[in-house]
Amino acid sequence: MKKKSGLFIRFLIIFLLFIIITIVISAAATYSIQNNTYRLQQEQRIKEVTQCLAGLIDRDADEFGLMQEYFLANHEKIIIPYDYDGNYIPARDEWENIFSSQYPGEIFEKTIKFGDMSDEAKIAFTTYKYEQWLNTFEKFNEIFGTEYVYYLVPTDTPPQMYYVFDGLRTEKIVDGKSIMEFDFDVEVPENEYPKLWETYRTRMSPNGYDSYDNEYGKTYGYYTPHIACGELKGIVCADITVNSMNKGIVESTMLEVVLMAIILVTCMFSMLWFINYQYILKINKMQKYMDEYAENKEVSVAKKFEELSDGKHEIAFLARRTAAMIKELDDYMENLTKTSRELFFTKEHAAEMTELAHKDALTGIRNKTAYDKEIIRLEREILRNPEVKFGIGMIDLNFLKKINDTYGHDKGNAAIIKLCDIVCKIFCHSPVFRVGGDEFVVVLWGDDYNIREELIAEFKGKLEEFAKDDSLEPWEKISAAIGVAEFDAEIDHSVDDVFKRADGLMYENKKEMKAMRGG
Repeated sequence: MKKKSGLFIRFLIIFLLFIIITIVISAAATYSIQNNTYRLQQEQRIKEVTQCLAGLIDRDADEFGLMQEYFLANHEKIIIPYDYDGNYIPARDEWENIFSSQYPGEIFEKTIKFGDMSDEAKIAFTTYKYEQWLNTFEKFNEIFGTEYVYYLVPTDTPPQMYYVFDGLRTEKIVDGKSIMEFDFDVEVPENEYPKLWETYRTRMSPNGYDSYDNEYGKTYGYYTPHIACGELKGIVCADITVNSMNKGIVESTMLEVVLMAIILVTCMFSMLWFINYQYILKINKMQKYMDEYAENKEVSVAKKFEELSDGKHEIAFLARRTAAMIKELDDYMENLTKTSRELFFTKEHAAEMTELAHKDALTGIRNKTAYDKEIIRLEREILRNPEVKFGIGMIDLNFLKKINDTYGHDKGNAAIIKLCDIVCKIFCHSPVFRVGGDEFVVVLWGDDYNIREELIAEFKGKLEEFAKDDSLEPWEKISAAIGVAEFDAEIDHSVDDVFKRADGLMYENKKEMKAMRGG
């Protein structure tokens, strides 16, 4: 009778603990679900904000794009009062007056392009459009109750991004006047904003949100890309703060917890009566099987469970499954180690294949594919900094066909390799690319750019030494034409413009060399 009473008390304690734990977990789950619903509503709000703003930008894509491009390159010329109240009408009127006075009868972007207008007109237009869109961003922030609404433009030097429209104004004083300061090059770490960089890489809105804690509480960020002409122009961003505690949610949760407690207590006493009557004696009989298991605890863990698995009751079944699970886990860990090694070698092979795709098979330098990627990088650098200094050198091997026809293609290859070696040694601080059978391109940077004339002279002098060296074989007396052009922001609109001038200078050099040989 004492043992029976002892088991009853133990079951009572267990059920009480169960009720307490269940109530606590249920309360937490209920609160979490309701709070999650609240959070999802907030997340949906910032999603709608960014999508709506991106849609408005798309409808104004042409003028917005002109404003953005000029603003990025000339933001220091744009003056907007720090206390700007959202009224962009004066700026619009000033732009229209300047345009009508300077270009009477012309139609903007139809009969006269933005790029052909005066600086005064460009600044007026950009100021008007910036004020208009700044007002739009700030109005959205007020209407939708978001924390920040802002517009980022990716740079070509991640993790840096340009803040074109910032969620918070920054003030600076110039000539005693309070104006807005435009803070551009800001670091946005990918580990803190993974969904933002997912949007940048995929050019699509992410499936999810960035979340982080700040002085305002839990903050969520959502992003919608602005695509124009198939190119990512910027990212519309919105942040919203979710309150850590909501009074209505707490009250609703407490009511549900009280009702649940009443139901659980009623069910508990009913189940205790049934268990006391139906199972206590059977539990006492099972005790001796637990004693037998305790006597065999010196064997390995798997062996202990196997010894407990004799019989057809639930405990025996659980013991068999646990022993099997331990063995399967050991096999799994061994297979996982093997798979990890195979994955490591696979990644190494993929890296080697990527390197080979950008390397010229004959000379070992970078190939046309690598040059195309360099062009893209240069174009972005020009957009970011129109005052960038670089040059392009075009070098073409002479008489390759004659060498191939007379001495064989192996000698032609030897001539190409020798010319490549000379170019790389002379222009040692610049990347060299083989873009054709006998054509090489050098992108001059830094020291090579600064002393380019000396390097060109050194290159030509080296070829003259070969021409005079009678100890060399005919194919070793390599001859090549060279042309070098420097980027000039006043006349060059792209890297291709510089390349074409370098190519033209190379052909002029080739003609001069031909004339010196006597035709």
